[in-house]
Amino acid sequence: MKVLFVYPDYKVNIDPQSGRMLGVDEGGWYMEGVGSIAAVLKGAGHDFALYHLTSPAGRGEFQNTLRRESPDLLGFVTMTREYPQVKEYVLWAKEATDIPIISGSYHPTTLPEEVIATPGIDMLCRGEGEEALLELVGRMDAGEDYRTTESIWVKEGGAIYRNPVRPLIEDIDVLPLPDFGAFDFSMLLSTRINTGVVILSRGCPYSCTYCSNKRMRDIYPNKNRYSRFHSPEYSIAYLKKLVASFPRVEYLNFRDDILPWKGGWLENFTSLYRKEIGLPFICNYRANLVTPEIVRMLRQAGCYQMFFGVESGNDFIRNEVLNRHMSREKIVEAFDACREAGIKTVAYNMVGLPYEDKAKVLDTIKLNVEIGADHSLCPIYYPYPDTVLFETAVREGWVPEVYDYREDRYVDQPTLPREQLYFARHYFRTFVRLYRGLRKLPQPLSAYLERMVDGLWLSRHLPHRALVTLAAQGESGWNRGKDFFRRRFPDLFLWVRDRVRGVERDE
Repeated sequence: MKVLFVYPDYKVNIDPQSGRMLGVDEGGWYMEGVGSIAAVLKGAGHDFALYHLTSPAGRGEFQNTLRRESPDLLGFVTMTREYPQVKEYVLWAKEATDIPIISGSYHPTTLPEEVIATPGIDMLCRGEGEEALLELVGRMDAGEDYRTTESIWVKEGGAIYRNPVRPLIEDIDVLPLPDFGAFDFSMLLSTRINTGVVILSRGCPYSCTYCSNKRMRDIYPNKNRYSRFHSPEYSIAYLKKLVASFPRVEYLNFRDDILPWKGGWLENFTSLYRKEIGLPFICNYRANLVTPEIVRMLRQAGCYQMFFGVESGNDFIRNEVLNRHMSREKIVEAFDACREAGIKTVAYNMVGLPYEDKAKVLDTIKLNVEIGADHSLCPIYYPYPDTVLFETAVREGWVPEVYDYREDRYVDQPTLPREQLYFARHYFRTFVRLYRGLRKLPQPLSAYLERMVDGLWLSRHLPHRALVTLAAQGESGWNRGKDFFRRRFPDLFLWVRDRVRGVERDE
């Protein structure tokens, strides 16, 4: 039996006030779930193909691809921001074929009723797909009744079969290594910088209110086993296969929420990694889990950059609103440990969080100054549905309960109106650099000038809209230039980047 997955991997942005299309963010990201399901289905003798859409497809092109591939089952990888595109593609698919259509991934897992009601969608998969898809495809291929397949919802003749979610795969080492060949590496953004994307674990153990992890965890009967990771030995085999599949790889990007650290896992893994892989890499970590020993092991293994979720420098926002349970002191200590070990750092922050105003954003700016992150990211908080924080914003009347997921949606609250919100987003890093410069001056001049800058940031009389327009134009030009440089002179781009980030490689 042949299965074709359609993976819309781009974002359409619409202004929530005017409904005007703002643009398209093209994609090109590897997805671990697709590679894993492809390996499982192929291992059972089924055919698998991937239609990876990194930009919008026209109706004719899309339908011709379906006819050419001629699958027996059509699956849509459905994430929240891409759900509106999926709805349109499903209708196009029904015009061109009469095969059953199934939707899977984050959105049907957390909002199944919305997805199963979508015209043209016959089935959905909730949760992990390897065992569920394998059983479903096997039953369909054998001509058996598949309406009772666990984790699968089936819509047929006006009825909906809402089957329970099957337990999590507790030992994920039983899964075959992903089928990296399902992806065309020439289409991946990481390919442009010779980087392989790596995921060695499943499930985050934390319950941050802006994330869907808690809701996803709660659907499983064995939810206490939600956070799992591959053994060091399996992980090294995974990396060897990835490098063999992508011979140009020179760097690795570990996209796990947190690399495991308990029970000697990190010590065993980094020891094997140094001997058998040896490529420079970046990874995510949680600041309150970092110790000098963890940082030392990562650095010795080849880690040159670590990403931390700071989110907010205001204690109330970070711990009470976001449920991060992370002290300011622990965040500072994590960045200090990385700096002492020679690892560059990136701080993830957000602006526009519920109950935030410019003063609370200023707390985040000053924490970024204190931690000395090498790079600070600060997007606007996007209220994803079926999260605790989204429900808070809806309850306060700051976000509509139903909206087009393509909207460049933000929390519309009186304490941080639109023009101030976008000012905070565009000038966040400017003020971080400004405060850092001031703190190098002698006292009391430094303190006096800092109070002046505080007043400037907090002023309601700034021409916020004009300043945002100016900054947005500059940012757009910078991004176009950087992308051109990366595309046209990739080797030079990597040479410059390596020196900025302190990458060390064996020649």
